[in-house]
Amino acid sequence: MKTGVYIMMFALLLTGCNDFLKETSQDEVRPSTVSDLEQILVGEAYLSDYNIYNITDIFTDNMECYGVQNEKMQGIFDGLKWRYTWDNDMFAKAGGGNLPIFWEVPYKGIGGCNVVLDHLDKMYGKTDLRENLRGEALVLRAWYYFQLVNLYGFPYNYGDPKQNLGVPLKLNSSVKDEKFTRNTVAEVYEQIEKDLLKGCKLLKDHEVEKEYFRIGYIATQAILSRVYLYMENWDKALAYADSVLQVKSALLDLNQFGIRDPYDNVFESVYSPVSSDEIIWARMYSGTSVGSILGSQYKYPFALSQEFIEVLGASYDACLDETLKDLRGVLFVSWGYDSKNYETPCYPHAAVKDRDFGMYQGIRTAELYLNRAEACARKFQKEGIDSYRVQALTDLNELRRHRMNNAFEYETVEITDAQLLLDFCLLERRKELSGETNHRWFDLKRFGMTELTHSFFGDPTETKSEYKLEKEGYLLPIPEEAIRLNTDLEQNKRKVSK
Repeated sequence: MKTGVYIMMFALLLTGCNDFLKETSQDEVRPSTVSDLEQILVGEAYLSDYNIYNITDIFTDNMECYGVQNEKMQGIFDGLKWRYTWDNDMFAKAGGGNLPIFWEVPYKGIGGCNVVLDHLDKMYGKTDLRENLRGEALVLRAWYYFQLVNLYGFPYNYGDPKQNLGVPLKLNSSVKDEKFTRNTVAEVYEQIEKDLLKGCKLLKDHEVEKEYFRIGYIATQAILSRVYLYMENWDKALAYADSVLQVKSALLDLNQFGIRDPYDNVFESVYSPVSSDEIIWARMYSGTSVGSILGSQYKYPFALSQEFIEVLGASYDACLDETLKDLRGVLFVSWGYDSKNYETPCYPHAAVKDRDFGMYQGIRTAELYLNRAEACARKFQKEGIDSYRVQALTDLNELRRHRMNNAFEYETVEITDAQLLLDFCLLERRKELSGETNHRWFDLKRFGMTELTHSFFGDPTETKSEYKLEKEGYLLPIPEEAIRLNTDLEQNKRKVSK
């Protein structure tokens, strides 16, 4: 049945919804129930086989170029250098080539959501399942548009979001010979908010038990907290973080994993299904933007920057003699065999001894503590009300207690200066969420899009070139193929200096 449903869904995308229910063969399987559409949502909207969740770290200050130190790394270098240097041709034939994970894949997920939303009322099934599925499709659609608008548009808090270009909104599954122009950032956010609010209500009013790989109303509230944080609506960001943490507040104590051998290629994880204290919603991803083969004897050409290593407070020797204070410095990072240098980001994933669950990312309670802390810190900075300072520090200390090595007595952080409190909060955010769900890249954008510099060289003996990213460079170029197919799409005007 599932294969037949996917065939019909594919036919729908090609021929349009008017022909959706036409029977063309006695042997052809066609959707007729809400459960059939649920299979389309799971298979075509959740996009299990594609990684859109950690594709942007190579753009950030967390990454550094180490050159090609072995010919076996040449292919990795050639494929990633366009993104590392923020090149205008990173998605063009002249450069990195078309990379569907940035543009096509999110729109593919949106298309799957639209099919479900357009045809739910034509299917037989129980009301609760129907309305729950409607809510799920709305939230997923909002999720993909949130990723897209933050990849290709200026952040909501920059300039005038009613004038800045975002991405095209496609809100139905009809297939017409029409070209879409880019909606503004404000219009895209308005649709995101509308879908999330409606979806949240449907998911809560018609709750259906599901595993945490599917979005529910608590995950939707968590996404709303993130969206309102980006919109600088501190009150709503705080309120939705509260609503989640009142129901699910557990944090995983990293001490239960201890300090592993730096050469150990098995990781415990905040996303492990066997220790899922923090998981609100998780999706599998495959691969990373820099490669994630642990224990490689070859140094990756693009790996964690020395600056970020210092931010983590990570140390190879501290790991060996178990004096590492912040356990994120070993459990979120991996080393290779060739040196005492950090080789590649360890994106939080689930690989537990003798039970490989693959790799996952999504939303976890740690983010909600950080969202609430940032919202409170910013309100304290603006309004001077001390209760916001106290709440921010309470959340930050609670998170840190679950991250610090219990071999050392935890020192409670106490800060009275508003700016120092905000800076500390954002530093904790960088430590906790980098390498996960595009957080660092999107945060850099909403923090003011400060000038970034990437040093670049191919052969370690070469003189390094310096690439500087200015505000306009934070807008990714729309893929060449998308412009070719839709000449009404306006390309981003970018600025990267060398």
